[in-house]
Amino acid sequence: MSEIYCKDCAYWDEMGQGSPTRMREGRCRRHAPHPHQSDMQEGEGTMWPATFEDDWCGESRPRTGLTDNTLDVDQFRDLF
Repeated sequence: MSEIYCKDCAYWDEMGQGSPTRMREGRCRRHAPHPHQSDMQEGEGTMWPATFEDDWCGESRPRTGLTDNTLDVDQFRDLF
């Protein structure tokens, strides 16, 4: 089985365009971030996991049939 890279995953939200010497960056929206007690005490809050376009995981979902990185209602329901 081949990996689906973050750039091709339905859960990936691109945040940075990158440059000739740097990959595009994004945030994985697969699971909501969970605050750690130490983060809350220090006032840092939570963040979605940062990834590069060529990262991958075992929970990716292909971004098939999508244009402009948006989901229609039926596609959104199918994610869950």
